[in-house]
Amino acid sequence: MEGFQVTEIGEKIYCILDAGNSSFYVVEGEEKAAVIDTGITVSAKILPVIRELTDKPLLLVITHAHPDHMYHIDEFDEVYMCHDEKKMDPETLSVLTAGKLKPWEEIHDIRTDSVISLGGTELTICQAPGHTPGSVIVLETKQNYLFTGDAIGSGCGVWMQVPGGTSLEEYYDGLVGLMVWLVKRGGRMKFFGGHHTQVFESTAHPVYNPLSLGVLADLIDLVDQVIHGENLGRPSNAKPFSKEQVRYASYGRAEMQYCASRIHRK
Repeated sequence: MEGFQVTEIGEKIYCILDAGNSSFYVVEGEEKAAVIDTGITVSAKILPVIRELTDKPLLLVITHAHPDHMYHIDEFDEVYMCHDEKKMDPETLSVLTAGKLKPWEEIHDIRTDSVISLGGTELTICQAPGHTPGSVIVLETKQNYLFTGDAIGSGCGVWMQVPGGTSLEEYYDGLVGLMVWLVKRGGRMKFFGGHHTQVFESTAHPVYNPLSLGVLADLIDLVDQVIHGENLGRPSNAKPFSKEQVRYASYGRAEMQYCASRIHRK
């Protein structure tokens, strides 16, 4: 599987890391197999890699409409994504999806508590708007594996400076809702982000910061602090998407890149 690193992370659950450090996942049930996100490999298709892992009928679940998570959408017939991504203006959405987006009528809408059955296990959805308005978290119910896309970062903080994202107030509400949803289900999930290595350099955590319920709790506090002006962080060197200054803020194990225009406090 040249160009891809495949790791079996659970029983019939695989993480595939592409050359650009994006992760996507394969969850095989008794009747179907789900691919969660697609990574972005411009020079090759991903179906041959997946077919080395499973021969079951495939469906694709997209955590959010960014190219490093849905670039290969055209390789799949059965596709699921939250239609709240349509809240982005069409031009921004087209740019962020690299022009790859299928017509919405060909994409199954998913919402909080949507269930996708694979036979012997299920995928349950929780909406987590912020990084994009239609971001979702995917819970595999048999082994309690949680696939978070970029909704809470991948151990290196969440990017809230990307065009099309929500206000920080909306993000805060979504994070609180996600925490409640997870706790109601026991809270003891194994977290897997959209960039699975979760190794990065930062002031707060120079080596390794795996995702967990604790990271989510710190992120809720961090967003609240930023909204209320208690922790505005410092100027950041993270990628800007406009002329507006990107800022970096951290609290505990949580980190966030954001722009001041995302704060809509009254």
